[in-house]
Amino acid sequence: MTITPLEFLINAPEEVNPALSMCRKLQRLEVAGELDSATMKKMIKVIELAIAQGTDDVKAVEQTKERLFNSRSVAIAVPMGF
Repeated sequence: MTITPLEFLINAPEEVNPALSMCRKLQRLEVAGELDSATMKKMIKVIELAIAQGTDDVKAVEQTKERLFNSRSVAIAVPMGF
């Protein structure tokens, strides 16, 4: 059985894009005065992973959006009065 785009969205976990989370973390470190080149160098792999995961998330959302736009509408209920 194929899952519909709407069912996929309803069942998808709610989460913040990892790249956005990393951005906020870096901003907090900067405000606290704890962000310098040495810290950035230590965090580079984690930052790159967050960027890659964030990019994957954006692609998944775009694919789902396309599926929704290209899917045909199916009436499952008729509102009262019609």
